[in-house]
Amino acid sequence: MMNDINLKEIERKAFTSYFHDGMWDLYGGLILLGFGITMLTGWDYLMLPIVVIAMIPLLIRKRIVIPRLGIVKFSPERQARTKKSILAAMIILTFTALLGMMFFILFSTDTMPQWLEIWMHDYFLAFFGGMIAALITVAAFLVRVKRFYAYATLVFIAFFIASLLRPKDMEVIPITVVGGLILLSGIFILIRFLRNNPLPKGEII
Repeated sequence: MMNDINLKEIERKAFTSYFHDGMWDLYGGLILLGFGITMLTGWDYLMLPIVVIAMIPLLIRKRIVIPRLGIVKFSPERQARTKKSILAAMIILTFTALLGMMFFILFSTDTMPQWLEIWMHDYFLAFFGGMIAALITVAAFLVRVKRFYAYATLVFIAFFIASLLRPKDMEVIPITVVGGLILLSGIFILIRFLRNNPLPKGEII
């Protein structure tokens, strides 16, 4: 019984270690910074190249992590749990996308109820930040990474403060600050990961 518990604990640590390289932190920080930049400039088209740039850490992640940590074959139980986690994340993302599409259709067709339009005008950023924070919280729960809970809290606070700021040009400040903090956190975590997990001798990325 004790051996089973120890094996599960070792497996859990091995699973969570794949999220201790800072790459997801870099992605989230860059996305938030991009969102802040588009709000500041009004150039919505900038978001596309920023998203592409933010994807780079995730695209090269395997080349950074696997040579240092290797590949772990998880138990069927862990694999089943991971599949369920991915399914749950997909359902949440789909629900969020459909909800956003519904608001967009109502707004673009001028069929949004007046009370909802007023509410969205005053609290849209808080609502949007709440959805992002909820997604990060779910991710934190699924992958068991505690710092993601802190990110979720910071994101919600930033968007909530942004929704209250006047004039509206000031709303970009808290969002950009939090994006910068998460980005710096990712850089620090990546540097620590590379220092603590050097490449084996003779290994080339």
